[in-house]
Amino acid sequence: MWGRRSGVNLLDTDEMAAFFERLDHLNQEQLLALRAAWRSTSREAHEEAWAAVRAVGAREGLTREIGRVRNRALGWASRGSNSIPYRISSDVTWLQIKIEAGEAIVDAALALALGSRLDAGTRKVLIGPWLRAAEGGE
Repeated sequence: MWGRRSGVNLLDTDEMAAFFERLDHLNQEQLLALRAAWRSTSREAHEEAWAAVRAVGAREGLTREIGRVRNRALGWASRGSNSIPYRISSDVTWLQIKIEAGEAIVDAALALALGSRLDAGTRKVLIGPWLRAAEGGE
């Protein structure tokens, strides 16, 4: 059924609150590692994972909620400093690194928000870079 209201708020969970809190404490090395880990996953794997996310959204009436999670994650990546107001190198600012890590942050947020609604392979593609970089292992 198109446009049906799910009554689910994917952002209003303890797990999502903890995720966004953890984002505020990432350091330079973690953000750079997150970006690198995300980029090391094949384009095809990313496309398949996103197809699975869209399928869950359509099947369970969560398309709008998926969009909200995505927007919140991108919002974090695109807002100003999270208390580290320095330049990482002579030409790359903290905000630029956050923006470049945005895709990995969105993927991790969706993997957490959708949880068991995703199959294990899709979840691993989406959350793997986060686990390797931000949490220190898979």
